[in-house]
Amino acid sequence: MRDPVLRAQVIQGGRAIPGSSMTNDPDNRQDFEKPPQITNLRDGTEYIFASIIQEERYLTLMELVGKGMPIMDIVQNILFGGFQRGMWNPDLMMLLAEPAAYMIMALAERAGIDYKIYSGEGREEALENKTIGTSIQEENIKRAKKGVTIPKGALPKEIVEQIEEMPVDSLLAKKESSLLEE
Repeated sequence: MRDPVLRAQVIQGGRAIPGSSMTNDPDNRQDFEKPPQITNLRDGTEYIFASIIQEERYLTLMELVGKGMPIMDIVQNILFGGFQRGMWNPDLMMLLAEPAAYMIMALAERAGIDYKIYSGEGREEALENKTIGTSIQEENIKRAKKGVTIPKGALPKEIVEQIEEMPVDSLLAKKESSLLEE
C-alpha cells in the first residue's frame, strides 16, 4: 500500500486516525465537541428519568430487561448516546451510571420483571460456588435483587416518589394486548 492514509486506516481497523479531529473544520464540530447541554448530576438524572418513562421508551426498556438484556448494557447505551448527542461530557456520563442503573432496576422491580445487572452474571456465580463460595459482590447483587433499595442520595427524592407512583400495570397491559392482537 503506497497511500499512507489508507495504510493507517487499515492498521487502525477502519477507525479514525488519531489526531484527525484536529484537522476538522472548527465551524462544523460534532455535537460531543461542543459544550455539553447538561452540566450537573441532578439535571442529568432528571433528564434520563424523563426520557425513560416516556410510554414508548418505557415499554421497549422493560421488554429488553425482560428478555435478559443486562441493566448495565442498557445504561451504557443510554449514557453514551447522550454523550454523542452532546448532552453531557464524559465525566458527568460516568457519574450518571449509578443513578440510571438504579432507576431501571426500580422500574423493573416495580413491574415484576426479573433482571440481570451485568452480562455473565450467572456464569460468574456458578464459578464462585464451585471454587470458593459466594463472594461479597455476589451477595450484594442477590440482596439488590430481593428488592431494590435505592441508597440515600443516589436519586433525587422526587424521582423515587415518581417511580413508586407509576401506573406500571396499565402500561405493561397495553404492550401485552398489542402483541396478542398481531
